[in-house]
Amino acid sequence: MKKKFIVTIVGTMLLSGCGVNNQSTSPAMVDEKRSKESVSTSVESTPNTLLSETSDKKIAVYGVQEKGDLFSSLDVAINGEPKTFDWSNVTNPSFYPQIFVIDLNKDGEDEIVIILTKGTGTGIHNSEVHVLRTDFTEIPVTDPKDFVQNNIKVDQKTDKDIWQYTVSVDGHKYSFEFSESDSSEWFEQPTVQNILRYGIKDNELISELPIQISAGNYLGDAIVRYALVNGKLEPSQLEISKEGSSF
Repeated sequence: MKKKFIVTIVGTMLLSGCGVNNQSTSPAMVDEKRSKESVSTSVESTPNTLLSETSDKKIAVYGVQEKGDLFSSLDVAINGEPKTFDWSNVTNPSFYPQIFVIDLNKDGEDEIVIILTKGTGTGIHNSEVHVLRTDFTEIPVTDPKDFVQNNIKVDQKTDKDIWQYTVSVDGHKYSFEFSESDSSEWFEQPTVQNILRYGIKDNELISELPIQISAGNYLGDAIVRYALVNGKLEPSQLEISKEGSSF
């Protein structure tokens, strides 16, 4: 199959800075006794399982109940005061929630960034982020997928059995080359719909979306930086990384 496709590019650029004050510790990093009591690797673990907490123990996330391979709701405790949210996270301890305490909007007050994993597997990863103020009110975060899809241009050409791709973002071009035999099932168009990861980098909220052309082949990672716009965290800057995951 030899196809050409182009996704329209529209560019917007904006940088924002902030400071990280605290980061979650995984259950394995909590003292051994507490870890054995509160963290279970079995899907049969009891409600109110401690999943993650900050190193100063002021912020914690608990799994309230489970449904299959998911905690179907979560408790967030801020300075000992809990509130239940209709959020979900996989029960695999390797993907328990991450917590960051950071001043994202540079107003002198910290926000609480909670990164969840709702599903993961070969060629897929579904992550979700929630940003809370200390009074439990939430700052909306816009999904970055449409922003990425609308702000990249991908050209493809074939030379014998070699597939050559060029990804263009804001005037920068990135080249990739694959053998047709590298995959038995190539996607008709590149996609950023299957893998989404969130994290904190350079004191900013970012998302990372690998650009897939088959289940195991990628045109680098689309890195999206966020800025606070009209009370919402919106995608503001897009770049391409060829170095693998930023987290």
